[in-house]
Amino acid sequence: MPTPSRWMIKASLIYLFAGFFLGALILLSKAYPGLSPAWALLPIHIEVSIFGWIIQLTMGTAYWILPRYLESGSRGNPLKAMIMVGLLNTGILVNTASYLDIVPSSAILAGRSLEVGAIILFIALHWNRAVSYNR
Repeated sequence: MPTPSRWMIKASLIYLFAGFFLGALILLSKAYPGLSPAWALLPIHIEVSIFGWIIQLTMGTAYWILPRYLESGSRGNPLKAMIMVGLLNTGILVNTASYLDIVPSSAILAGRSLEVGAIILFIALHWNRAVSYNR
């Protein structure tokens, strides 16, 4: 398994546990009204569950599983793949910090831009790998 896939899958498991913990805390607040401030964690729960766990696990698995280039047998530039991992995780952390009011709420735009940049890089890394089999 290539290094970028390992990093993404390991990070997605960390986000999975964080999402479970936050979700459990939010559910507990329904039974115990004293925990009602836990509902403020809902945006973070959504961020880590969707972008951190689901999207990152999908991207890491796809990088590993999608066909390699026919001619070279490689998956493309591994540096670009590591940049993709960095962009996605930095975007998730920026958005989480923004939801926690550690950074201004306007930082959400920067965080989303980093996540979109990671997805665009993901598409660029995989486009020719999939198209090369149609030739």
